[in-house]
Amino acid sequence: MLRLLAYLTTPVYLVAFGLCLLVFHPVQVIAWNVFGYQAHQRSIIWLNWCLDRIIYLNFTRLDFRWNGLKPPKNRKIIVVANHQSMNDIPALIWRFSPWKLIFIAKRELSKGIPSISYNFTRGGAVGINRKDGAEAIQLIREMGERAQREGRSVCIFPEGTRSRTGELKKFSEGGFRALCESLPNALIVPVAIHNSWKLARFSFWPVPVGVHVRWDVLPAIESTNRNPSELLLEVENAIRQHLDSIPK
Repeated sequence: MLRLLAYLTTPVYLVAFGLCLLVFHPVQVIAWNVFGYQAHQRSIIWLNWCLDRIIYLNFTRLDFRWNGLKPPKNRKIIVVANHQSMNDIPALIWRFSPWKLIFIAKRELSKGIPSISYNFTRGGAVGINRKDGAEAIQLIREMGERAQREGRSVCIFPEGTRSRTGELKKFSEGGFRALCESLPNALIVPVAIHNSWKLARFSFWPVPVGVHVRWDVLPAIESTNRNPSELLLEVENAIRQHLDSIPK
């Protein structure tokens, strides 16, 4: 019964998703070219608010938990999260909008996708070739240096790619180390994402109904005078332990 319902609601969700991208593309263009950078950033925030909300069309329950742990708005932060599906990102952009997050993403997103590709080139995201680790780390380092100059913060998914089963993959150190070195004294904010992989388990056809997706912001960690390797291991363990504590 739920599978049948999913086939009925999925087209509605996908059409709504596509319309959001199509509508906000000219909005972004106008905002950037007429009103400037700040207006463009506001348009991105509202785009991601819409993308975050339309998943309710599939009777999905979204649960973003700060647990009373919002970081100070005057601090640069490095958000470190596990990655399970494309649905992870709109919630992070919307909820962390005061910190002006820059994302690290695969280079393929920089071309041909309404709204997303335009924001990719205008909003400061870094597109990396996952097959060229040395180039990726250098680009991440340059992004961190730009974030430091511009007063922005960064989000990184150190698994390197999304988990298709929800199982947490080993975190890769290179990009995280580059960010720690280029954003000294940033506050490290771990985020544990649970169950968003289920939305993509059938490659979005259908999108299952009734999934409970959670984002849990865990206690922030000071990075000052910390070894990046030890710090990343602490973050990975914190996320892993939290995910293990959530009932399956």
